[in-house]
Amino acid sequence: MASNSKTDKKGPSPDEILNGFQSLRAEQRALSGKLSEFELDLNEHKMVIETLKNVNEDRKCFRLIGGVLTERKVKDVLPVLITNQEKLREFIEKLNEQITKKGQEINEYREKIQYPLPRSR
Repeated sequence: MASNSKTDKKGPSPDEILNGFQSLRAEQRALSGKLSEFELDLNEHKMVIETLKNVNEDRKCFRLIGGVLTERKVKDVLPVLITNQEKLREFIEKLNEQITKKGQEINEYREKIQYPLPRSR
């Protein structure tokens, strides 16, 4: 029993420390993956908006909504695309902030445990 109380006071094992670190890194990688997805969406929105700005407003175009292809007029679709583009920009900003916070959390974790961990790749 005495040996168990000594190991309890010692703190987390190296495996627990490494698992905690790897968990934080996995969360950061997941956020980075989402960021990449939304940046691609933003670029697609930019290309479509630039293309539609140069065509007649009464021209018909097609928009994919929830897996259903719908026929609309450019004058109806363009304002919605511009609004979506602005929302995507805001969301990307928030994701960047979350990634930065997660990086700070990882650094704080490293400092707190004072155990040599593998550096980020």
